Amino acid sequence: MKDINELYKNEGYILEELLASDSWGELYRGVYLPHQRQLLFRRFTSGLAEQAPWELAAAEIQAWARIDHPAVLQPLDWGNPPVGPYLATELPDGLPLAAMVQEAGGVVEPAPDRIFAGLLEAVEAARRWGVLHLGLGLTNVWVDGSGAVKLSEFGLWYVRAEFPELASLETPFLAPEQRQGKATAATDVYALGALFVVLHRGIAGLVLDAGEEARAVLEFPDGVQSAVSRCLDANPLARPRSAGELALTLGISTCDEPPHSYRDCPICKLKEEIARDRGLRPRSATDRLRAFIQGSADASRDISTPTAGASGSPAERSRPGDEIDSLFPWIVIAALALATLGVWILAFR
Repeated sequence: MKDINELYKNEGYILEELLASDSWGELYRGVYLPHQRQLLFRRFTSGLAEQAPWELAAAEIQAWARIDHPAVLQPLDWGNPPVGPYLATELPDGLPLAAMVQEAGGVVEPAPDRIFAGLLEAVEAARRWGVLHLGLGLTNVWVDGSGAVKLSEFGLWYVRAEFPELASLETPFLAPEQRQGKATAATDVYALGALFVVLHRGIAGLVLDAGEEARAVLEFPDGVQSAVSRCLDANPLARPRSAGELALTLGISTCDEPPHSYRDCPICKLKEEIARDRGLRPRSATDRLRAFIQGSADASRDISTPTAGASGSPAERSRPGDEIDSLFPWIVIAALALATLGVWILAFR
C-alpha cells in the first residue's frame, strides 16, 4: 500500500484510504499536498490511459464540471500522467451507497425516500444543464448522515460505449438499450428505478440474469409499484421521460429554477440572455431606428395631449421633469444636426 500511496506524488497527491473499487478502477480518500486539502481520488484502469479513450473521458469530465448544483460533486483536477489516468473531486460527506447497502443488508437508512428524492433532483438538475449521467450505481452515489445526496462521474458511459473492453456491461443499473449503444434521459430513469429497489429492498431485491436487464422483485404499494415497474420497462418509450417526470409521478418536487451559473459555458449564458430579451430589444439597426422614431412620436403626442388636470389624482398628474425627459430625443437630434452642419462649414471654408 505504501507504493500506491505515493504513486501520484509527482502530481501533488497522496492516497490515504481505499474506499471502493469497481470496473472503472479504485476510489481513494486522498490529500492534495500543496494545499493539504482532502479530496476524493479516482484511479482509473490502465486501459483508459490510451489517447482515444482518455480524450473522450476528459471531454465528458469537462461537461460534468459545468454543472453547478449542491447535489453534484465538483471535479477539481484530472490528468493522464505516466503512472495512469486519474480524477480528483471534492470529498463528500458520508459514505458511498455501496458501503451503506452492504452494511444495511435490506432497507438503507436513514430515510431511503429522502435519498431517492435527492437522486431525482440531482439527475434532473444535470439534465437541465444538458448532461446525462448514464452510469448511476452504488459507487458514484454518496449519502451523508442526514440523507443528503451527492453524485459523481457523469457521462463515463460514453467511453464504455465506444470502448466496451474498458468496463463491464454486466451491472443491474445499466438499461437494456445501453448494451446496444443507445441512451436518452429515460436511460437514467431505468437506473433510478433499480436504485429505488435497492434502497428499499437491498441488492437482493434485484434478480439478475447475466447479459439481461435487472428484474425487480416488486412489493410496493400499488401506485409506487406501477411507477417503479415503468422505470424498469425494457422499452425506454414506456418509462417516464426524465427524472423530473418520475418525480411528478411519485409526488416529489424538484427544483424548477434554470441554472444561473455557467462556469465555462458562455454560449449557454448567451442563449439564456437572448431568450430573456427576445421581444424586448430590437434586433437590427433598422428596428432600433424605427423604435426610436416611434418612441419620439409617442413622447410628442403625450406632450400635446391634455392630462387629467388639477382634478386628476396625484398619480395621473405629470411629474416635474417629464416634459424635459420626453424632449430629450429631439434635443439629441438637434445637437447632432448642428454638429454635422458645423463640420460641413469647416470642410468648405
